[in-house]
Amino acid sequence: MVRAALRAAADPAETLPVRTSPRSKSGSGRQQAPAENKESSKYRHPVLKEEFQSLARAVEEVSGADDDLSDSPEHDSDQSSSLSELGESEGEDLVAKPRKKAKVEQLSKTKNPAQARKKTPVKTPAVKKGRTAAPKSARKATATEEPTAQAQDASADAADEEEDADQARGTKRKRKTKAEREAEAMPLAIRTANLKMYVGAHTSIAKGVENAITNAIHIGGNSFACFLKSQRKWDNPSLQDTNRDAFKQHLITHKYDGLNHIVPHGSYLVNLATENPELQKKSYDAFIDDLRRCEALGIRHYNFHPGAAGKAPMPEAIGRLAANLNRALSETSTVIPLLENMAARGSIIGGRFADLQAVIALIKPEYKSRIGVCIDTCHAFAAGYDLRSPEAFRATLEDFDRNVGMQYLKALHINDSKAPFSSHRDLHQNIGLGFLGLRAFHNVMNEPRFEGLPLILETPCERPDPSDPKRKKTIDDKGVWAKEIKLLESLIGMDADSEEFKNLDRELSEQGREERAKQQLLYDKKIQKEEKKLATERKKGQMSVRDMFGKGKGSQKREVSSLTAEGDSEDSAFSELEDDELT
Repeated sequence: MVRAALRAAADPAETLPVRTSPRSKSGSGRQQAPAENKESSKYRHPVLKEEFQSLARAVEEVSGADDDLSDSPEHDSDQSSSLSELGESEGEDLVAKPRKKAKVEQLSKTKNPAQARKKTPVKTPAVKKGRTAAPKSARKATATEEPTAQAQDASADAADEEEDADQARGTKRKRKTKAEREAEAMPLAIRTANLKMYVGAHTSIAKGVENAITNAIHIGGNSFACFLKSQRKWDNPSLQDTNRDAFKQHLITHKYDGLNHIVPHGSYLVNLATENPELQKKSYDAFIDDLRRCEALGIRHYNFHPGAAGKAPMPEAIGRLAANLNRALSETSTVIPLLENMAARGSIIGGRFADLQAVIALIKPEYKSRIGVCIDTCHAFAAGYDLRSPEAFRATLEDFDRNVGMQYLKALHINDSKAPFSSHRDLHQNIGLGFLGLRAFHNVMNEPRFEGLPLILETPCERPDPSDPKRKKTIDDKGVWAKEIKLLESLIGMDADSEEFKNLDRELSEQGREERAKQQLLYDKKIQKEEKKLATERKKGQMSVRDMFGKGKGSQKREVSSLTAEGDSEDSAFSELEDDELT
């Protein structure tokens, strides 16, 4: 074979030999292949065989890629840019199967293996399901321009990296069978009908905003929240008509009320209270774009973080926030923005119910019916509003009604708290495992004034990886939300003094005991450190401990902090995302 290959390299007219039998006594031991087998004989050469198989795989992968890419506007834009960057010869081959076939046939007719190796085009990156691969240089440039990836795309990117690693090792990934795909599509829990409490979770919009509905069905949710685009970057593709129409059709088909039980979440970047002109413009543009998406999708409520004053006085910041809200309300017609209460204080707007009331007071009378509030149970608890006992729960609601008004409450975020009471730390925990405890959520689920409102879980949806002996690694498991939805629904009408409730409360409390002890220790150490620092400052006559914690005369002077210094960033299920996704 080696000598034959050398002769073929010298004489392109000579074809590669085919070994058909042991060396014969009468001749050279070689036999010319029949004419009808000439094409197949060429692929027995190891180099050509590898190239042919590589091209064949590319054709097979491309044949099923277009349908997946068409599901999402973001994928549509990525596809067009990737194809243009690949160049004319490679980009056209990705979308034109006849040309790819012609390229394979042209390669099969090459008689010189050395020549074939030389003329073989650069191997095109494999096309992943639901996305089009771009050259490494393009991916590198994109990473430089957008250092933070979409949360809803995080799982897809991880899968792509794993697939790339398998290809580098020469490992062929096994495709999921039809039975496996059907099993994954089966709901983890069936939606409970005829309830007055509409419990759901924050779902991914990966591959299209309409998939938020599919994912809500998957966990048995009767309400849901979602992002309408990437929440961690300013520039996003516009909402495509196909996705809008699919979303509306899903609402009808699956009987979700877009006017009352869907609450999209705003971008973390938006700060309508900032005094920075450039940031204020970016924030408003992103905010109004989301409001218009809500109206296009038939959604009435939209939740967002009020923002931060920064170094500016709080009244001025609240005035800027209200002015931007009035402007946005004048440019829309039906959507209702919901101010979310926050865990931190200082320059963060929303840490006190009075902050929310101050914003609403500045909304023009003609728009008063189009402003609302979303209460986050974790944020409220961390900010110093107790919900644990029936008495404390009633007192908190009375405080809210007195300062804001129950008529403005349009939605709730249902989260336990990893951090202790009044810690001003935004750390979400699973229901019953945190410092709030199951009794607080029994109060929530049996409050008549919450009937008909969307109750949205933002709890972590991971569980320990069984393959990790140290149990430090976690894996994503939407079954956590499915179980928590059923848990919350089971609390409706349950007697809090019954053995059933007490046993359930003890079981969940024990599961979270270790984490609570850890967080309590961290909090105590932080307080001790601050007290030592304040003791030194007290000698200089600057501030007392009572002033620091809002109980002295000096508490009227707010601490200076930035939006990004909000105690701790949200430790919720969707804060890593993604692009579910969006995911």
